[in-house]
Amino acid sequence: MAGKFELVAAEQGGVRIRLVNGAGAILAVSGIYRDSAAAASGVTEIREHAATAHIADYSSGPQP
Repeated sequence: MAGKFELVAAEQGGVRIRLVNGAGAILAVSGIYRDSAAAASGVTEIREHAATAHIADYSSGPQP
């Protein structure tokens, strides 16, 4: 089963995007968007950038 993007209410108000895998595990949670339309635009942007994004590993040192 394919993963999905879920738009969910944020506790502080607004909407967050959750990326969920096919088994239902949450892989990532976004920052807060003002409303569902803005979050849907965020999903489009994530899809466009994720396909060509590189991994920047800052796990063993300071972040730039």
